[in-house]
Parts: sequence; C-alpha cells; structure tokens
Amino acid sequence: PGRMALTYYQEFLPADYFDNLNAWVDDFAWYQRYTRETQEGKKTAKQTVWPWMPPSPLAIVQTVYGRSLSDTLKKQVYARLLPVIAGGKNVPIPFDWVQQSFQVACSPSGYERWEWERNVGVACALYKGWRARHHDLSQRRTYLMRLDTENRSRDYLFGRLLAVAEKLESTALWVADEKRSTNAERYMQRFAVRPLSTWLQIELSLEPYKNRLRSNRYMGFLRNREKEIDEIMAALNELRDNADVSLDKPLDGEFLLGY
Repeated sequence: PGRMALTYYQEFLPADYFDNLNAWVDDFAWYQRYTRETQEGKKTAKQTVWPWMPPSPLAIVQTVYGRSLSDTLKKQVYARLLPVIAGGKNVPIPFDWVQQSFQVACSPSGYERWEWERNVGVACALYKGWRARHHDLSQRRTYLMRLDTENRSRDYLFGRLLAVAEKLESTALWVADEKRSTNAERYMQRFAVRPLSTWLQIELSLEPYKNRLRSNRYMGFLRNREKEIDEIMAALNELRDNADVSLDKPLDGEFLLGY
C-alpha cells in the first residue's frame, strides 16, 4: 500500500550480479531456524527445519534490533544490507551488527525458544561472513558446516565445551521428564564474558545429572560426553601452556560456531 521508492541502485552485468549473489550465499550461509507448515488431512502440522542458507534480511533486522524495530529503522537497515548482498566479496557486513547479534544470541533467557534459536543462527551467519570478508587478509577464515575437531581456537573450543555440557544435562532432564532450561543455557551470557571461571561452576553443577544418567543405564552416552570434555580441556590447557593465552578473557563470535 502507498508509494514505492528505490532503496539501493547499482548497475551490474548479469554474470557479475549472479556471482555476487552466489558469494553472499557462500560467505553467509549457516543453519537457520524456520517453521514449515504441512497439511495432514484437515489439520495443519508445523515442523521445525534448519536449512543451510543465509539469514533473510528480516531475520537479521529482528535479531539485531529485536522487538523495538520501527519501519524507519527497518528501512535504514535494508539500505545498509542490500549492498552487502548484491555487492560481492569486497563489501563487508557492518561489524556493529556482528557484535550486537552475538550479544543477543548469548542471552537466551530474554527470548522464547524459537526466537533464541533464530538469533543463534543469524549470529553465526554474520560472524562467518564477516570473517570471510575481513579487510585484513591475514584475519580471513572459512568455517566448515560441521564439527571441526581440528579447530584449536580458544573461542571455538569453549563453544564446543558448553554444547557438550548442555547435551549432557538436557539428556538427564529428558530421562526424568523435566522441562526446564539447562545450566549451560542460563549461564551462557556469563560464560561468554568469563568462560573459564564460569565453566568451573557449570562443571560442578553437572555431577547430579551424571549420577542420574548412571542410575538410568546411560553409561555409554555419559562416557562419550566425559571423553569429549576431557579432550577439549586438554586442548585448552595446551593453548595456555604453549602461548600467552588467557583462557578467561571474553569470547567472540567463533564461540557460537563451536557451540
């Protein structure tokens, strides 16, 4: 309804334009949370799917600016975003969006479950794309779309560590038919700021859940999770021993990729 105006105008040769769109997909694709509706007889069923794709412009806007989004702000964001989508590899994503989406994704308690899962997918995509187009060529990185056990980055390792803790506790909650947030989720924001000291607290809180898994004959599952934790901690301790690396300084967006 109403009038229509151009937000972004740029002339391209067709081949260059489609190459730029392909670059947007390659650089910014990550698992994104969507709900798909299917018709089952007279009923409509909803299914959560995680396609590998860049986040939509609307999802980026909603993640970065949340519920306070106005039409004017949305237009301003689109005006900054469209050149990134259509401009090719030399046009980076604004870093303030990368930072803000990371902060939002590390705060699950302020959102409904589906919103938080969407936020994590968007934050991962923006960080991955920012790294792929970093102005400093030595800082550019590409990331696998699966668990990378060869990645020895401190932030990536801490992300994996928190994910294993969450899986362990959520399985123990499922065994007891309890439906509530895990300690890993509740402490996520603090973990992103002080990962090592927060991990020591999370690790202590896992003991009763480990006992529950043992008493319910989940020994194989528990052994595998404990082995993963030991391997990740060994890699982190190696970082601390081999270089002047502080394990307790704040994490960046690579933490979410490992998570």
